[in-house]
Amino acid sequence: MTSVTHAESSPVESTRAETAAPAPGRRLEDLDWWRTCSVRFIAPAPELSSTHASFLRDLEAAFARGGNRVIPQGENEAKVDMVVVGVSVPDGPDALCDRIVEEQTPLMLKVRKDQGRQGVVGRLVAVAEVPERLSEMSHPEVVRAARILMARVGVFTVVFVTAGAAPGEVAEATLCTMEGGHPTETEDVAQGICDRLVAASCAHEVAGRHDVVPDAIPAGAWAAARAPKSLTVAGKRMGDLGLLPAPHAMADFVSPRLSRTYAMYLNLQGFSEGMLFAFDPDLNALVVTASGRWGVDKRDLSDTDLVAVDFRMNGNRLRVLAPEGTQPMAPSVEAWEVCALFEAAPTVRIGRNAAGEWAWDPNGTHEVPAIRAGLHAHVGVSYADPALIESIPPDREHYPYGFGCGTDLMIDVARATLAASRAVHDPADTRHYVRWPMLYHGEMALELWGPEQPDEPLRGLLDLFDPQVTGAVHFHPEHIDQPH
Repeated sequence: MTSVTHAESSPVESTRAETAAPAPGRRLEDLDWWRTCSVRFIAPAPELSSTHASFLRDLEAAFARGGNRVIPQGENEAKVDMVVVGVSVPDGPDALCDRIVEEQTPLMLKVRKDQGRQGVVGRLVAVAEVPERLSEMSHPEVVRAARILMARVGVFTVVFVTAGAAPGEVAEATLCTMEGGHPTETEDVAQGICDRLVAASCAHEVAGRHDVVPDAIPAGAWAAARAPKSLTVAGKRMGDLGLLPAPHAMADFVSPRLSRTYAMYLNLQGFSEGMLFAFDPDLNALVVTASGRWGVDKRDLSDTDLVAVDFRMNGNRLRVLAPEGTQPMAPSVEAWEVCALFEAAPTVRIGRNAAGEWAWDPNGTHEVPAIRAGLHAHVGVSYADPALIESIPPDREHYPYGFGCGTDLMIDVARATLAASRAVHDPADTRHYVRWPMLYHGEMALELWGPEQPDEPLRGLLDLFDPQVTGAVHFHPEHIDQPH
């Protein structure tokens, strides 16, 4: 399995240094996944300040300089990758979250209606000017402000712009995503934000690309399966440790009226963060948590909150394996990249141990992917003991910016990250756990099959995050690094 052997590992490994990896040194145009995009700027409202309007013009110019197609006002396009609109946030003595005004109709609904005759719209981006410097706010404050604006305006991406001291000057701009990312640009601000938005536009959504195989798992086999029970236990423990927050309802961010609009017209009722998964040899399937858009509380899972999938994808398309007589929910958006990890992993042999549980066994009866289970959590990590868990730094040369989960580029990142793991690929490496930071929004951690692992999947991995057991991983829900 991979990484440095124990003898070669440093006794101290600062993962804060990894997530604060140096800024990328290559232009986006040099990367093999880069492509130009089409972008429409909605004419700014007259109440926008001169600095706000000037920044939008600078951002439009940056898109044009990069060879992207900026669609002129009034011209139609069959497919638009991005729509950018300036929105107002009133000044005043109240906190930022309290000043954000709720739109009568969400922008995503307005644009969908307007574009219904014209074609498809991709990412919606709201640009708001505020006096606060978001770079000086705490992670929870920024995430809450961004999500409130997203919900009240009706977008999934927000740019907060702060004016500088000189007329028309922009001191900084912070790009906020639904996952909780919020990197800030302070130099050549419009160009920096443009690069980040173009990178995001290059990632195509794969979440939702799945087919349900009816009655694929006998009811008795699903009832007896170990993985669903293990995930239920692990989810509760993750909640107790602070690795999983409570689900978020749209009503947490908007009025009851607007909440009903989202539910009725866009089927949006809320979301929950994080996910967990485990491979079940008896089912020969990967079991994952269901999509958070259904309000699944991953701290309190039931059988209906879990989804069995075939980890072998068909062109980034999943097969959901329905237990007999059921109609499962959609899997978590991270399921696609998790399947990519399982596909890319080498295989090991397992067999039944004395307790009748599946365990690593070089002479075992079954050959399975080397990954046993894992988790994704929206937390930051400041330290991980290299003797117990391998930490893989992000490849910022090839993937300089973060991508949303459930996208094709996130699948590529997952495969590339696993390829860099020594614990996975080098049999001389005796570590059974691997982790890496996902730029701007959290952690992915894997548990591998190996000797002397606990019978319960995920127990050993969560022991590392538990300060009452090994405390080998120091994590922080209130802080996630946002490297430039």
